[in-house]
Amino acid sequence: MTQTTTMIAEQTLPKGKLPPEDNLLALLAYYDQHLSQDPNSAELWRQRSYCLARLGRYQEAIDSYQKTLALIDDDARVWCNYASALAAGGYLNEAVGAYDRSLDLNPTYTNAWRRRGNVFYCLGKYARAIESYDQALALSSTDSRLWYGKGLATYQLQQVDQAIQYFKIAIENNTDNPEPYRSLIYALICQKRHDEALQYIEPLMKKGCNDAYLHRCYGYLLQQRGNVKGALQQVQQAICLEPENADVWFRLGLTLTRLRNYSEAHNAFREALKRQAYHADGWLALGMILRKLSAYEDAIAAFDKALAIAPNHPLAFFHQACCHASLGRPDWALEHLRRAISLDAKTYVRKAEREPALSELKARSAVAY
Repeated sequence: MTQTTTMIAEQTLPKGKLPPEDNLLALLAYYDQHLSQDPNSAELWRQRSYCLARLGRYQEAIDSYQKTLALIDDDARVWCNYASALAAGGYLNEAVGAYDRSLDLNPTYTNAWRRRGNVFYCLGKYARAIESYDQALALSSTDSRLWYGKGLATYQLQQVDQAIQYFKIAIENNTDNPEPYRSLIYALICQKRHDEALQYIEPLMKKGCNDAYLHRCYGYLLQQRGNVKGALQQVQQAICLEPENADVWFRLGLTLTRLRNYSEAHNAFREALKRQAYHADGWLALGMILRKLSAYEDAIAAFDKALAIAPNHPLAFFHQACCHASLGRPDWALEHLRRAISLDAKTYVRKAEREPALSELKARSAVAY
């Protein structure tokens, strides 16, 4: 449940109603023109810095804020926005220092406490992040973003049940933000609290949900209840929303496999690997489907791809053994079976004894077992 990208993005300046980029560029030109006439205007530098940050030109914004602060260094908001530009530019430790300066000037600045917490989260300093969120919550106890941030940090500290409670409070304070729902449902699934997860996700589905991740979660929950066809519909909806997401295609392949629709599963795994070729489990799944389709040579090649990524994958060796046996290559089959057993003897001796494709190997060599 890594939220680093989201957290970094949130370090940009307060969103509000963002002017169109053309308007921001026009404002920037306006400030540059007037600064050429009045280079010591702190207000013009402040507004210019703000425009640059809104445009995502963070390094320029940082430089501009530094010029602003050279003219006016006792404005908590300027320090806070400077810190946000630093964070968005990747200067996380420097951002903490700037937030601290902002809070020295205004200890009740809720946004500075919140954003400082976000930066500590991105630095992996989760206890420090929680301290900042708690300071902000003492000032604004109904801010959903604070409860959500605290939940994320608490989750990272392995306090999952407590994190779940914080996500729920975040949702109570803002039912329109999908992020707390995503994190809550993920955490509930990890805790195997599937019925509770369904209580939160089903109302979202009934209202009409356009979140691919939530459709995937709903599909998983339906599958756990034995409704594989319902799960398939949810994964297909996720693909409509995120057609370039390799993991969604992979999940589609797994779901189709459970429905024994091997031809379509094969296509889904191919689509997944087009988007993410360096995925050992993807190649392994493709190989297993090709074996189901009796395309043994292609299956062996797919297992080779999996082993190139994960060289000690016993399941890949085991299925290669089965493919070689089906192709009438008992010596090759025995060699690959031995490799699987050398990696996990307890599992693969049992699997070999139950595998019809390997039945003839027992007569050839007891050494394999």
